[in-house]
Amino acid sequence: MWYKLTNLKIDIRNIPETIKDIDAELKPCIAKHCRVSENDIDKYEIVGKSIDARGRRLSFIYNLKVKTADSFAAGTMLTPISDDKNIPYNETFTPARNLPKNPVIVGSGPAGMFAAYQLALFGCDPVIIDRGYDVDTRKNDLDAFYASRNLNEASNFLIGEGGAGTFSDGKLYTRTRDPRNRYILDTFIAHGAPPEIGYLKRPHIGSDRLPQVIASMRQRIIELGGKFIMGTKVSSIITDSNGCAGVILNSGEQFSAPVTIIGHGLGDRALTNSLIDVGVEFTMKSFQVGCRIEHPQWFIDRNQYGVNSRPALLDAAEYNLVSRPKADSGIASATTFCMCPGGTIIPGMADSGRLSTNGMSNFARDSKFANAAIIVSHPADQYSSPTAAYQFLDSLEQQSFNLGGSDYSAPAQSADGFIRAAKSLTATDSSYSLGLCSAALHELLPKTTAAAIRAALRHFDHKMPGYIKHGTLIGIETNISSPVRFNRDPESLQSSLKQLYIAGEGGGCAGGIMSAAADGLKIAEKVLEARDRTDNAPQNLRNKKWMTG
Repeated sequence: MWYKLTNLKIDIRNIPETIKDIDAELKPCIAKHCRVSENDIDKYEIVGKSIDARGRRLSFIYNLKVKTADSFAAGTMLTPISDDKNIPYNETFTPARNLPKNPVIVGSGPAGMFAAYQLALFGCDPVIIDRGYDVDTRKNDLDAFYASRNLNEASNFLIGEGGAGTFSDGKLYTRTRDPRNRYILDTFIAHGAPPEIGYLKRPHIGSDRLPQVIASMRQRIIELGGKFIMGTKVSSIITDSNGCAGVILNSGEQFSAPVTIIGHGLGDRALTNSLIDVGVEFTMKSFQVGCRIEHPQWFIDRNQYGVNSRPALLDAAEYNLVSRPKADSGIASATTFCMCPGGTIIPGMADSGRLSTNGMSNFARDSKFANAAIIVSHPADQYSSPTAAYQFLDSLEQQSFNLGGSDYSAPAQSADGFIRAAKSLTATDSSYSLGLCSAALHELLPKTTAAAIRAALRHFDHKMPGYIKHGTLIGIETNISSPVRFNRDPESLQSSLKQLYIAGEGGGCAGGIMSAAADGLKIAEKVLEARDRTDNAPQNLRNKKWMTG
């Protein structure tokens, strides 16, 4: 019989040094906690795992499902689990009889990839078009960029298969309680992601493992009848009296489709503007700008764990901080974002001659540095149009590039210098491998943004003493969220044009891998359930060169 065991607490100091993977060695702990014999424990499944560092007594906290041996006697601390009545995700909606063939999906980031995956499972044979390239080509292009400092605008940290998150850690933490989250994690695991992402409180896949997961998902989509056209930019959409009838490629070729899903991410501002130009309705929304800050990982470990030397079983420590000045102070709030323990700062932009930073870490999170963005919201009413918002972001990125020496070195400033409004850089050792250039970042950012970051630094230093002393601000961060949200019908999720769905971060409908993937699934559900269309598979598929592996 299966039982539920919650809040199993294991003091990390009591774990023998010989144990390298405590998750696989929990039987003795379960037996001791429940005051039963190990022989009574048949097997267990980890449902949740977190770290408790309160009072500086480091412990793992587990929630488990435990299966007992047939001879097990009742009267323990285990709670019986009733029959599992959870319905599999793919049985929670009813597909229409007449499904669309060859729907076109623009973008292979989380929203586009999961929409494609779901539609392929139901036999729709989706066609995925991406201006970037597959993850292997993308990795080679990134290596070439680091060697030459010549940016490939179609293949970089922001553009290409898997989206920006592919080479940005694969962080899967989300505050949303979307029921699709479990399905997303299970899909990643089925394609090679570490099983622990299914139960960790703050799971991540790692930039060294996520590309292989994405490649496996792509191969599965192809096996199911899907097709990929890489290195092909979509410039606009085809419109007719019925709404959207497909897409227009940068070459001028028109590509018809019964359904069009656009999940273009934050890297294609031109496509956002093009959609607005053809009349797709939108709303301006707030977006964020900030700086990335880097610290030695030992400093974060010491503050979070209260130890000078991190135990081997503990991952590099993380943090999440928020600054909320008093309303009458006139200073905006700020928060940390995309925190990368044991991580690396990378250049995350899509256009040459511009610079925006991002963070990543590999699965092991074994860099000696930790980094996070400190971001500040810019209200929607500050900008008269999407063009004005994008001009602001473009200008910041161009100035950042110039301040760094125009070779993708990053402008940088000590946190203390930022506080004092002084151009100073005390630490030159950094995970940002293209080099740092001393700059006055407080002058580059808008005054209100700089004031909010300055207040945040002081507040964070109060929470984590030494945050200012050991911190270095590196570059600016501009690709955080979209200033535009495309309007969607609340029931069908279609845009203001029928048969056009806009999903994910580029459409202002998500923020992060998990929410973007869930948004792609929502769109796929609506496409599968729609009953007001005819089967009009495009006739221009036969001459395309498909990606087949």
